Amino acid sequence: MGIGFSVDIADYEWVGYTGGLSAGLEKALADLDDADLAVAASGGYAAVPAQRVDAGATVVEHLLATSEGVAIIDVRLPAGLAPLRHAGDRPLIVGVRLAAVRVGLARKALDHALGRLATDLPPVRRQFTIGVIADVLGALAALRKHVDLAADYPTRREVVAVHERLTALDWQVAQLFGAGADGSVRALFVAELVANTWVGPERADG
Repeated sequence: MGIGFSVDIADYEWVGYTGGLSAGLEKALADLDDADLAVAASGGYAAVPAQRVDAGATVVEHLLATSEGVAIIDVRLPAGLAPLRHAGDRPLIVGVRLAAVRVGLARKALDHALGRLATDLPPVRRQFTIGVIADVLGALAALRKHVDLAADYPTRREVVAVHERLTALDWQVAQLFGAGADGSVRALFVAELVANTWVGPERADG
């Protein structure tokens, strides 16, 4: 990697699983300084752990993100100014790291869904839940292997595709909870927002 960043997929996944989104995001951004944040964010807004917000930063109000210990800061430069640094491969590396964190978050939510099987779920609902959990676990395992292989030389197209797939899987997980969605599901929704600030959608030149 051109700037010496590294991605230990298992490590980032574990932090997401055990520590949650804010902890995973903190680890994903640990070796980026404030100037890096400004050039690496995909659309002028950067999701960062709430404790990393500087006193003079412009924070975009977002209650759901705040509830997960995440802040969205406006890193757009004033009109006419250009960044002094080039983004390089920073967005790609952060994107890969966040993908691993999101796998950990999804696994944690699936564990919560498994716990709900011990409650009085109707038989049909129980079978549906078991089937979805098995499908998502299989898809996460395959996706994790893909992320691991792509970690050394990621491309924008690969990173965007991985996050799009993760978002689709997260929605499948959310359906298991229905109106009873808990904090683990909320973290999945905020994780999508976080990824969008760093990776963004696929572009025609991507």
